[in-house]
Amino acid sequence: KLGGKKDGGGGSDYHALGAMEVICSSMAKTLQTALHPPDWLQGNYMAVRYEDLVVEPIKTLRQVYGFVNLSVSPEMEKFALNMTSGPGYSSKPFVVSARTALSYQQIKQVEEYCHQPMALLGYERVVSPEEVKDLSRTLLRKPRL
Repeated sequence: KLGGKKDGGGGSDYHALGAMEVICSSMAKTLQTALHPPDWLQGNYMAVRYEDLVVEPIKTLRQVYGFVNLSVSPEMEKFALNMTSGPGYSSKPFVVSARTALSYQQIKQVEEYCHQPMALLGYERVVSPEEVKDLSRTLLRKPRL
């Protein structure tokens, strides 16, 4: 359970929230740099979301390989398909298990600390506990990167 000291949470909760704040702040700065890159970074950076790789593994893999001027081998495409929809694929991908493993309150705390990187990466915020449980509704939109 996440909760701050002011909410009666234990020390480990307080440290977990502090770590989340640092991680999300760092990620927000990195993504802002990617949005407005200095000259040396322009064209040398590509952001890839896990969910995009799972939903469209071949397309995403080809984009990544193309970015570094490589072509994808049939074996690598087969491997990507196996890891995202074949026998090697988890029955509970991260995108779903995170929504079912955390309470609505915990999700709102994550969103509070991570709203900037979430917005840049195209993750929508939840508005109700019912929305969290409705796994047929995607919380993804096109990223700003």
